[in-house]
Amino acid sequence: MVTKKYGVDKRVRYGKLRIYLLIFFLLSTLIFIILFETNYFEIGNIIVDNNIELSKEEIISYSGINTGDNIFKIKLSEVRERIIDIPFVKDAVIKRKLPNKLLINIVERKKIAAISYMGLYFFVDNEGIILYTSHDIDETYVIEGFEFESFAEGEKIKVKNEEDLYKTLSICSFLENSNLEINPRLLCLDGNITLYLNDNLKVKFGKSGDLADKFTIFEAIYKDLISRNIDSGVVDISHDGYPTYSPFGE
Repeated sequence: MVTKKYGVDKRVRYGKLRIYLLIFFLLSTLIFIILFETNYFEIGNIIVDNNIELSKEEIISYSGINTGDNIFKIKLSEVRERIIDIPFVKDAVIKRKLPNKLLINIVERKKIAAISYMGLYFFVDNEGIILYTSHDIDETYVIEGFEFESFAEGEKIKVKNEEDLYKTLSICSFLENSNLEINPRLLCLDGNITLYLNDNLKVKFGKSGDLADKFTIFEAIYKDLISRNIDSGVVDISHDGYPTYSPFGE
């Protein structure tokens, strides 16, 4: 009797297991059909945020996503990699918003200066990443004096004396964050950085010292000169001593 009961219990358990497996299979099939074979999760709207330089259409084009694509078949990591290939994009965060929206949040690079080389301008951000090139210049800081080793859009520009370039770009960042309404030309020769505010007024930053401190000094001197309607001469803050101003240049 005991053996017979054990055999019956075993068949009952086996029967229940088959039922559970069947239910699991049916549910899995149903979920698969709902997720991948119906239009409920087809992308109907692609939302792009924080894009300024780039249009929504450009970003979506690079992403490779189309409305009507199944939202679960999209590999977000691959979409991100395609988008950050755009020179103007520093980073991107891609999220699904169920059932049928895709969110693309962009972190753009900001143009800080144009580096001049043989009649061509390389527009870069504060990290020296080339955003685009042009034969024309717009209202931005122009950097001169560097010898190029290699260049490609979307990559860091390669010049001799890279450290001097980053110092020059730092001054551009200080200018960008100040309230000075000026658009100077910056010349770097042998590590010596000079700002040409106009044809008659220049500021010598030199090659050493704390650039942030030097910029603060320059800003105060420049505001004082403007308040006295002085727009020519040489401001020298390249040395360790007190800054000097010469109204007659060198």
